[in-house]
Amino acid sequence: MATDQQRSGGCLCNAVRFEIAVPEAVFSICHCGMCRKWSAGPLMAVQCPGAPIFTNQEGLAWYQGTDWAQRGFCARCGSSLFWRLAETPDAMTIVSAESFDSADDLKLGRHIYVDAQPERYDFGDDRPRVTEAELLAELGIAPGGK
Repeated sequence: MATDQQRSGGCLCNAVRFEIAVPEAVFSICHCGMCRKWSAGPLMAVQCPGAPIFTNQEGLAWYQGTDWAQRGFCARCGSSLFWRLAETPDAMTIVSAESFDSADDLKLGRHIYVDAQPERYDFGDDRPRVTEAELLAELGIAPGGK
């Protein structure tokens, strides 16, 4: 479902506000250990081409958790907001689905890092499941890249 629309969003305290183009109203659920620790559960996020345009970035901070990726969050309220590749930060931004002002139309596309999903929860949908190796290959990142 192509939407090709500009969406606005932000953190809990509005110290980070942004707009970004969302070409498709589809989100993925990431089950990797870092996303689960960062967001207190599986991260539901939308892949967007390009970088956000910030209307307020007073609280914006970036954490480089691996050699190849960075996570953006609000340093004031702690909201988990963005994920991007470190070497090409303006090429693609993964945006937390719940950071958008309106996310009601978003549909689940797939699960990623399913080989890291703990047994304590399960989603009962039939969406595609992608492993870590499959996703890293899709992103052009060598296996074992930290």
